[in-house]
Amino acid sequence: MKLFVYSIQKNSPEFKPLNEKFTKLLLNFTNFYDLCLFNKQINLAQKQGKKAAQKAYSEALKPYKKGFCVILDEGGKEFTSSEFATLLKDKNELCFFIGGAYGFEKSFLSEFDLVLSLSRLSLAHHLAKILLLEQLYRGFCILNNHPYHKD
Repeated sequence: MKLFVYSIQKNSPEFKPLNEKFTKLLLNFTNFYDLCLFNKQINLAQKQGKKAAQKAYSEALKPYKKGFCVILDEGGKEFTSSEFATLLKDKNELCFFIGGAYGFEKSFLSEFDLVLSLSRLSLAHHLAKILLLEQLYRGFCILNNHPYHKD
C-alpha cells in the first residue's frame, strides 16, 4: 500500500520530532509519504480572506486526489481507533488531506470518499497531523496484532 498525507501547513520545528517519529514507525508497515503544500499562492489567498483561502486549498490539493481519498474536517464522521483501522485494509493507495486555517469549501468536501473528523474541536494543523499520524500507526498496529494498541 501507498499511504499519503497532504497538508496545507508551514513547517513547524516544535512538531518535527513527533512527525519524524511517526513517519519512521509508519514506514515499518507501508510506503508512507508526507507532503506539505503551503505556498505563496496560499499565503496570499489567506490574506484575502476565507473564500480565497479555501479556493487556494482546493487548487493546491486537487492534483493529488488518487486512490481512496479521505479529507479531514471537524464536521466529518468520527471513528474509534478499531473502526479507523478498518479504513487501512485492502487499499492500494490511501490519501489523507489536511486543510488550512479556513477549512474547505463544501463543494470540495463532497468530492472525497470520506470526510473524517479527528475531533469536534478545531485543532491546530500541526497537532491534527500528529494526531492523524499516531492514529495511522495505531491502526496498522491493530491490523497486525502489534502490542502498541491496548484494548
